[in-house]
Amino acid sequence: MEMARLFAEHGWVGGSGAGLVCASDCRAGNGTQPALGPRAMNISERFLPPPWTAAVVLLCASACINVPAVEPAQAEVRITAPAGTAYTNGVVEVRLDVTGHTPDRVELLKDGEVMAELAPPYTYTWDTAGEAEGTYRLEARAALGDVAYVSANREVVVDRTPPRVVSRVPEPGAQEVWVQSPIRAEFSEPVKQSTVTTESVHLTVGDIAVAHTASLSEDGKTVTVVPVTQMTAPSTVALAFSGTVTDLAGNAAVNLEEAWSWAVPEFVPYPTHSIVPRHPYAGVTAYLKLGPSGHPTVLTHRFDGQTGNLFVSRWDGDSWEQLGGGLKTSPEEFTIFSPNLQILPNGNPIIAWTENLGAEFNNYIHVAQWNGETWKRLGGSEGIVPERPHAWDVALALTSDGRPVVATSMDPEDAEGGIQVYQWLNEQWQRIGPPVYDSLYWVRTPQLALDSRDNPTIALAHPATEMRGRIVVWRWTGSEWAQLGESVNSSANQTSNSSGLRSLLFNSADEPIISWTGSSTGTQDDLFSSIWSNNQWVSLGTPPRTDATSIRTVRGSTLTTNDALLLMSTEHDTLGGMINIHRRENNQWQLVWNSRAAFPGTQTSIGAHSFDADTSGNLALAWTEPREEQHVEIVVYRRNK
Repeated sequence: MEMARLFAEHGWVGGSGAGLVCASDCRAGNGTQPALGPRAMNISERFLPPPWTAAVVLLCASACINVPAVEPAQAEVRITAPAGTAYTNGVVEVRLDVTGHTPDRVELLKDGEVMAELAPPYTYTWDTAGEAEGTYRLEARAALGDVAYVSANREVVVDRTPPRVVSRVPEPGAQEVWVQSPIRAEFSEPVKQSTVTTESVHLTVGDIAVAHTASLSEDGKTVTVVPVTQMTAPSTVALAFSGTVTDLAGNAAVNLEEAWSWAVPEFVPYPTHSIVPRHPYAGVTAYLKLGPSGHPTVLTHRFDGQTGNLFVSRWDGDSWEQLGGGLKTSPEEFTIFSPNLQILPNGNPIIAWTENLGAEFNNYIHVAQWNGETWKRLGGSEGIVPERPHAWDVALALTSDGRPVVATSMDPEDAEGGIQVYQWLNEQWQRIGPPVYDSLYWVRTPQLALDSRDNPTIALAHPATEMRGRIVVWRWTGSEWAQLGESVNSSANQTSNSSGLRSLLFNSADEPIISWTGSSTGTQDDLFSSIWSNNQWVSLGTPPRTDATSIRTVRGSTLTTNDALLLMSTEHDTLGGMINIHRRENNQWQLVWNSRAAFPGTQTSIGAHSFDADTSGNLALAWTEPREEQHVEIVVYRRNK
């Protein structure tokens, strides 16, 4: 009692067996260490407690006891399975994790309503067979007294509808598929990534399975198949899925067994170039050249509503791009003749043509090149040689550095006449040598080609009556025109009266090759080609005929890989007309493409043919086909590679 009195009298507090706390020096309720004060040192001696309490009392100056607060009851509940959005067509296993104080009850909620009350270990097997298809929200709720603890929600998608293939690229049965066309199948809903494998997707070319990759789009709906090695044309390709492809809920895809195959032919069309009105007095013509990228540029001579005009468009890899407007600037009564198209080293086109009144004068040569924004004319309104307004036809070629060279046939009214050749040099037109022949003769359209030294060579039908039907070739030596032999051909294969010359080019050995339409019977036109080799003209033979009685016409020639000569021609037999492309390699002619075989069962009226090829194996051709209401379509095809 005495100690208790002392404790009370001096501000000490104590508890039975629990030690002492200095009430005045401990901050209430926070258990922090008190500072030393004079009260701990100035206790009157007569009031000191017995010695055994001294140590206890001195503890008040250096320590306090932290008395913890009473924690309220609490709990936490989480959905651990499913871990995220779940897809099911049957049973879903639900597992909960409950921590903290033991709740009074644990409930599983579906869209906010109690679906089940759970006991440890808090698992639930939900059979969705009786549920409608759709998305449901699951939550877990733990109740502890009057407090409820709710988990984050999980979505469960009930799906019993199997996925279907809703679109295929290429379309099943497609007959003109590009060899690099994407191969895709789009499903009606996302499919499971693990079921789209090279084992569940089968690609065959012909009857041979080919290695491929199969990938799934980010939205899970589109399967893309890519062959490891690029396919080659012509071939038939097929794609098949196994039944293991499922949606996210495990439903196996249906309609996978439907046949899906397509044809990869030797040539395929570009998207529609244009459909234009027919000229009231003349047809629509198209001229095609390939650029450095292998893409075609097309020059079109067509009716613009007022007169014949020239338009140029270029394939940019995705679509046809028209380059500027019409090139004609002369009055309506002027007529365009002999359009020419070439491609500059930078890929831009350059055009040459003549405009005339159909008389011996006011006939002008025009040259224009595309600079990326507009057409730049290399000459004025009266053409490149305004002092000589007597040009009838023109041919265009380019030097190795992209400078234009033209050859033109002059009317005999010209002071010098004959065939005259001009080159663009130092920003002006300069003539190369004197005219070939002279004003005594009227000469038809010349053919023009440049050798590796950029020296021109021209070919033409001999103007003299006694040489009718003979082809003569003149080559510029650097100082004069030199004739190559007396003539390319003889009376046995003289040029046709209807079509004349068609093509002149050089091979890599600087040997000129000329192809023409001729006749050995006087009535039946055929194809002929010769090469200047060892100072003489050597025949290259004739491609085989489709029909012994057919009539064939040269439409153009070019060189492709390995200096192989490609010859384009039209052929008319008892069944109608067709386009042929033949290749001459290793002294043999082989048929590369035939329009009748490419379009079986169709009677197509094909005209205005043009084609080009490069040394990379690219090949494209263009022609026109009639359409309804006096319109004409310009059709462009390419080799499928």
